[in-house]
Amino acid sequence: MNWNDPESLHNITEQLNFYCVPKIYLGLIGATFLLGIVFGCLTVTRFGDTYGRKPVYFMGLLLQLAMTIVVIFSTNAFIDYAALFIVGISVTMRYYIGYTYNVEM
Repeated sequence: MNWNDPESLHNITEQLNFYCVPKIYLGLIGATFLLGIVFGCLTVTRFGDTYGRKPVYFMGLLLQLAMTIVVIFSTNAFIDYAALFIVGISVTMRYYIGYTYNVEM
């Protein structure tokens, strides 16, 4: 495989150097995201009722944008795990609270 070819795909295995690590590290990429959604459903949805849906919805948009940029440029797996956990929380803010906010408008 020629990695210098402009058509070659560079993915998360290369970005985080997951070539010779246990497979659990790769599985934690998806697991931390889903744990963020679960944590967000347990906690953040109440913030939408308490503080208003609009500010929580827009905070979710900003959090997802910021954490997506962190994931794109990060080369450390543990930073990616934390960022993906926060992305999971922001998905809760955007989808669940945002849906309710838009329906009430």
